[in-house]
Amino acid sequence: MQSYLWIILVFIYSLLKGSRDGMKKAALKKSSSDEILFFYSLIGFILIIPFSPNALSTPPLYIFYCFVKAAVVCSAWIFAYIALKDMTVSLFGIMDMSRMIFSTFLGVAVLGESLSIAKAVGVILVIAGLLCVNTRSDAATGKVKFSVVIFALLNCIFNSISGTMDKALMKSMEAEQLQFWFMLFLLVLYAVIIAIKKERISIKSIKGNYWIPIMSLSLVFGDRLLFLANASPESQVTVMTVIKQSSVIVTILTGWIFFKEKNILFKLMCALIILCGIFISIFWG
Repeated sequence: MQSYLWIILVFIYSLLKGSRDGMKKAALKKSSSDEILFFYSLIGFILIIPFSPNALSTPPLYIFYCFVKAAVVCSAWIFAYIALKDMTVSLFGIMDMSRMIFSTFLGVAVLGESLSIAKAVGVILVIAGLLCVNTRSDAATGKVKFSVVIFALLNCIFNSISGTMDKALMKSMEAEQLQFWFMLFLLVLYAVIIAIKKERISIKSIKGNYWIPIMSLSLVFGDRLLFLANASPESQVTVMTVIKQSSVIVTILTGWIFFKEKNILFKLMCALIILCGIFISIFWG
């Protein structure tokens, strides 16, 4: 059971991640993206402080690596919010699956993981699913702008880099150390961005936008599970990336139930193609 525990942890993380895409879209109705990101990170950092007794014993070099990871994720989240403003939740969730391609490449090229035939088939199925969903548009004004698609893909690329860093860092760090410094630097970076843009933010945003604290809870819990999964010697970035794609089911259903989005059956069919790749990669990879 121990050898499969990391798979369960990643799967739970994926369900939480899929639900956050809809929360981000809902939060944008009441607050700006910078405001959401700042309070999102602030609440998350406060939540993890009591569970990080060994954080200050982290070696300086790894603290720097945590800063780099925070900068990468900060960029990814900014790109994600830009894309979500003009893209439906369900379409964004499916586009987000393209990170599997980038993560698989990084896992093989950087971490030296093997690319089996089953994993290669999984990547091909992801590409097929993405091409499938992009044959039909559900944007209110026609096709999604090319620039919006680019932002969505940049989000995927930066998240893939972050995922690869997680696996590398967890070989020498504890989960609580990585999460503490990552959240701290993330908070600092968003504060700097707000200061540079001279944007005014208000604590009232949290009172009137309950999605922000809910997202923070989901982020902290989900990330801790993901870091623990990365700490497992049996875990592989290429396989974890495939499992993470199961989040798309939650994202698509969220778009249908809460945002009344269209073409849901078609999107589920495209997602099913990709999910087939998940099972092939896990059980035959």
